Amino acid sequence: MEKELPNTAAFQDEFTSSLLDSTEEVEEGHYLLESATGGYSMLWPKNAVTDGPPFYQRTKDSFEKIIFYDRNEKENYRYSFSTTYSTYGESAIESSLNILGSSVSYFGEYEKIETDKTRIYYAKNKDTYKGSTAYFFFGYITSKESSKGLEYVFTAECIDSSKSTCNIDTKKEEEKALHYMKSVKFNKDE
Repeated sequence: MEKELPNTAAFQDEFTSSLLDSTEEVEEGHYLLESATGGYSMLWPKNAVTDGPPFYQRTKDSFEKIIFYDRNEKENYRYSFSTTYSTYGESAIESSLNILGSSVSYFGEYEKIETDKTRIYYAKNKDTYKGSTAYFFFGYITSKESSKGLEYVFTAECIDSSKSTCNIDTKKEEEKALHYMKSVKFNKDE
C-alpha cells in the first residue's frame, strides 16, 4: 500500500518531492532537503516547490543550483529562494560575493555572522519595480570544516502591491532568512 503523502505543496509536487527524503517535518512547517551532492542539508518550507531544469541543476557532487518558491495568491505573497552549492567555499569568497552581489544588484559591504560550523557573509537590499517592492536577504555561507559553500538568496514580495493585504514585515522576513541560512549544514568530507 502506498504511503499517504502529506497534503503540502512540496509533497504534492512530483519533482519537489523527489528531492526530499522524509515526509517528517524537522521543524514546524519545514522538511529537510539532504542534497543529492552529499555536501549539505537545508530547511525546505512545506509549501515551497521547484521545477526541473533550469530551476534545478546539478553537476555530480560539486555543484547544485535550486530555485524554489512559495506563492500564496490568497495571502498575496511570494517568497522565492535561490541556492547555489559549490566546493570553493572560503577560498573563492571574493569572486563568490561578486557573483552574488551582481545577481541582486548589491555592491556594498557584507556583515560576517559566525555559527559553530559556518561563516555567513550577509547583506540585504530592496528593489522597486512597477510600484512593487521586493526585499532581498542574501548571503554566502561557507563551511569552517571544508571547502564547501552555499549562496543563498531569499526574496519576499507581494504578488499584487495595490491590494491592502500587501504587508511584508521586513524584520520578520529578515529573521526568517537568517534562520534559513544559519540552519544550513555542510557534511564533512569522507
